[in-house]
Amino acid sequence: MKIAIVGAGATGLVSAKYSLQYGYECDVFEQTGSLGGTWVYNDSTTIDEDGIEVQSTIYKDLIINAPKELMEYSDFAYPTDIQESYIGHNLVLAYLRAYSEHFHVEKHIQYFTRVKRITPVDGGKWDVVVQHLKAQTEKSMLYDAVFVCNGRFKSPFIPKIMGQDVFRGTQLHSRSFRVPEPYEGQNVVLVGGHRSGIEISTRIAKFAKHVFLSCRNFPNMVKPPNLLLKPEISELGKTQVTFSDGTVEECDTIVYCTGYLYTCDFLSNKCGLKVENNGVAPLYKQIINIEHPTMFFIGLPYLGSSNAVFDLQVRFAMAALRKTFILPSKKTMLKEWDIFLATTEEENRSKKHVHRLCTPQKSEKYSTDIAATSNITPIIPAYFKMYARVIECNRAHYLYKFIDDETFVEIIPNLIDDSYDICV
Repeated sequence: MKIAIVGAGATGLVSAKYSLQYGYECDVFEQTGSLGGTWVYNDSTTIDEDGIEVQSTIYKDLIINAPKELMEYSDFAYPTDIQESYIGHNLVLAYLRAYSEHFHVEKHIQYFTRVKRITPVDGGKWDVVVQHLKAQTEKSMLYDAVFVCNGRFKSPFIPKIMGQDVFRGTQLHSRSFRVPEPYEGQNVVLVGGHRSGIEISTRIAKFAKHVFLSCRNFPNMVKPPNLLLKPEISELGKTQVTFSDGTVEECDTIVYCTGYLYTCDFLSNKCGLKVENNGVAPLYKQIINIEHPTMFFIGLPYLGSSNAVFDLQVRFAMAALRKTFILPSKKTMLKEWDIFLATTEEENRSKKHVHRLCTPQKSEKYSTDIAATSNITPIIPAYFKMYARVIECNRAHYLYKFIDDETFVEIIPNLIDDSYDICV
């Protein structure tokens, strides 16, 4: 069996690892010159040194917002000499590179190769057309299965706000934020109260004159004196921002920390899928193309998804490929998809959040379901217990360790005398 894998980020690497483990041939197509996807930092926000569009969405001093223990694959741990749980993006990239080297993945990666079109053809095969960016040539190849691992962070979402075309200051998406120094002395408005909005606003506040974080629901956060929480924006003027409570503030720069829209422009219409509302439909267990069940999407669920979940999804896909469990009929899978959509509506989730797991409980329910369905080893219960604790009390100086499948410890360093408090 020959497998095509789109992307050499965290999801593509684990897809390649298991493909090789089960004796399959695989080609990993990566349009940049490096593995690691969004974890490859670049000072540029447009074109990299190879003339390729920058894929990175991270800023220079980014620290991961969850313990590294929640970001490990099932069979590959971070080095024991890294004691901290909250680490910089450079160590995440180093981990992915070490994973690739350990499982001999990199020699199967075709760099500077962009997937142009994927089409199902007769005999259950897939025609994959790729473009070699350096040579500017195209090639068509046949595969038995396809793993789509192109990530969720390519197309920034910027909400429409009255007056955006009138505003004379700078407007950018958080994808283009790298360092806070350029905002020195400015009045900066950030839109979006989730993790990126909180973290970037506190960084900019160290240099800006005033920072205003505009969000629907005010986050619980420690704020510097020059950072104010504001409701949603109602209108932009030439140099001012009017908020829904009627207050008006002078503004030099607006940073939209408003997430991304999922895109997958290389799928032909014959794939039988719709890519809309920030999701893909219809899929069985948010992984398998119901119309053509040898196409798999890895990493679509977000907020509550990590390398451990990616690993589980790939093992589920491999079990389907190897027929170690029997897929339901197409009719049954479509019915389950409809029930899934109805459930998201009952939970008052908008269509653009169809793949959002939202809570540790939903993440555990999803992961347990796909493990039970395919008779594969589930993610350990301690993973979800740790995840729930981190959501409840996220402190970047805390340390976390798994003790066994059921237990973890939270280690609270005493910043005064280097001692520790341990909570089980």
